[in-house]
Amino acid sequence: MSDWQLAFGEIDDDYLTGISNKGIVKRAYKDLETIPCMAAGQNLQEAAAKQLQDMAFAAQEVLELTVGEETVQIRLPLGESTCSCPSRSICRHVVQGILAMKAAFAASEAVENKTAPTANETVEAEKEAATSETMQGSTAATSETVEYKPAAVNETVEGRTGTTNETIEGSTEASTNEAVENKTAVTMIEKVTQQIADYPLVKLCKSLGTRRIQEVIGAAKTGRKPQITYSSVVTVQPIAKSMTVKLLFPLEHATCTCHKKEFCVHKAEAVLWCKLESGQLGIQDLEQTEGTAADYDMEQVHEAASQMRTVLEELFDTGLSRTADDVTERMERLAVISHNAKLANFESDWRRMQDSYQKYMKRVATLGIPNLMRQITRLYRNVERLAQAQNALEVSALAGVFRSEYTPALDLDLVGIALEHFVSKSGYEGDTVYFLEETTKRWYTYTQARPVFYEKEQSLYYYGGQRYTQETPWGLPVPFRELAACQFHLEHAKSDSRGRLSSSKETKGRLIRERDSKNPLTEQLLGKWYYRDFAQLFQEMFCAAREAGAEEADHSSEEGDAQTKLVILRPSSCDPAVFSDTEQKLRMKLYDEAGKAVVIEITYSKDEAEGIRYLEKITDENLPCFFGKIYLQDGRIKLYPIAVFGKRELQETDI
Repeated sequence: MSDWQLAFGEIDDDYLTGISNKGIVKRAYKDLETIPCMAAGQNLQEAAAKQLQDMAFAAQEVLELTVGEETVQIRLPLGESTCSCPSRSICRHVVQGILAMKAAFAASEAVENKTAPTANETVEAEKEAATSETMQGSTAATSETVEYKPAAVNETVEGRTGTTNETIEGSTEASTNEAVENKTAVTMIEKVTQQIADYPLVKLCKSLGTRRIQEVIGAAKTGRKPQITYSSVVTVQPIAKSMTVKLLFPLEHATCTCHKKEFCVHKAEAVLWCKLESGQLGIQDLEQTEGTAADYDMEQVHEAASQMRTVLEELFDTGLSRTADDVTERMERLAVISHNAKLANFESDWRRMQDSYQKYMKRVATLGIPNLMRQITRLYRNVERLAQAQNALEVSALAGVFRSEYTPALDLDLVGIALEHFVSKSGYEGDTVYFLEETTKRWYTYTQARPVFYEKEQSLYYYGGQRYTQETPWGLPVPFRELAACQFHLEHAKSDSRGRLSSSKETKGRLIRERDSKNPLTEQLLGKWYYRDFAQLFQEMFCAAREAGAEEADHSSEEGDAQTKLVILRPSSCDPAVFSDTEQKLRMKLYDEAGKAVVIEITYSKDEAEGIRYLEKITDENLPCFFGKIYLQDGRIKLYPIAVFGKRELQETDI
């Protein structure tokens, strides 16, 4: 069987619609009745099957036809066929020529099987089949192919009959079976699924970018997958913004409703979804390759690592006592170099280092030398790993991102818990509101921040509080600082992997109630984050994480991970708070009923002064609940308090 016979035998209306559109295919069927299609001086609609055999088409690489007044050149693959008309895409003349040749070859096969209808009869049979499919929904062949779900790419398409058998209406059952048995070539759907399987994942990641990959991961985890149907083409819908993609053989001829000729992001996403659905790729595999979408200049990255290593080695050699006066300026320069090389985590690390050295030079009592040493050695380890990185994936794991990539988080019912004002060591000042989702019990945050590392006139220890002049996000009718005392519903919410919410205009908020003495927080609402037993706290928050293989990130800071380290503690008793004038730190021990302790430790600053005075007044008689961030240090659980709740603010179950 020739390549032409195989090609024309496999195509159907789905394939023709894929390389053109449904309207063109319908028009081509109508034109078959009135517009002649000539090949080698013969009218294909009227040619006898035997005459077609004599034309010796099998050896030709291009079939040249005359359709009306236009000249059509049919090539393999069929998507590369051309026409003399002004159209730059697959036009009705090309489709008509393909239909005429398909019918003629089908008639030729019928002669070989001694059941020879004319080409006209075959065309009429095709038109009737197409009409029946339009009116009734689908033919038997279409039903079989739509149900095709490849468990693996190399599996045979079950239940598929030869397209030739559909077009030859007068064939007997014996000749049909013989034709199917003789057809050993790979089918059209197998070809396209094989190409999907062979398409390089790294190339897909480059086309999609980090943001779209994260959107796909988020959608796959929540079950929001596109509809995928299989026939002679693979149809994926909807893809971003209701785009529909049809993947054809070869993939270069895939079409998308965005009408771009090149391999657009929608086509790349469609291929990725097909890989996920067929099991060729898992969500975890996709998460591991997420960094390949980042675009790094490896030469620039290695040069930046070399400069950072040189400065760090000088710091180790000279020690703190002989530190040069211009060291903070050199650190600022390295922060800029890191920024230009797209190394977000390293930029933050150098700004933290700069802040620590400024405090050391000013003899600030709150600076802990052991903490500074840990900071330097941690950065040096990361720089060494960066210098040894061989590809974008390894760099991405170290570099971090400048801006969070937000993905849809569906609708959320959020309860405001607390608001925290912060001044980070990396040079940002702002406010963070903490929310708890009612159903999933997952923490979410929303932050408004601004850079202050270039504001030399500001005090080293204190930056003025934000004035809350910014508009409240999501259209909620409350001031920003009152979000922490509100319960509301978000539609079309977006968040990043750490639960940080986006202020996207697509997200709409609906206020449910404001919290007051009549509507306090409840122990049931706080769920698993409410602890009376500190041994249980240690087991669930630290031991379980270690057993699962979780490791602290090398870029971690004292601020901790807001997603996993937020808790509400109900202590049974406490020791009086003690402030150390030498270390400029306040320490206070909280105990549960079994005597297990959690230590509150706060370093003095003007920002913390009011909170320190409040903690010094706490006794067993007025002991509140504490909401804050916990971390392990020197073998003890320590708590940085964000807010406290009295009896009227948190309704608890008596035990």
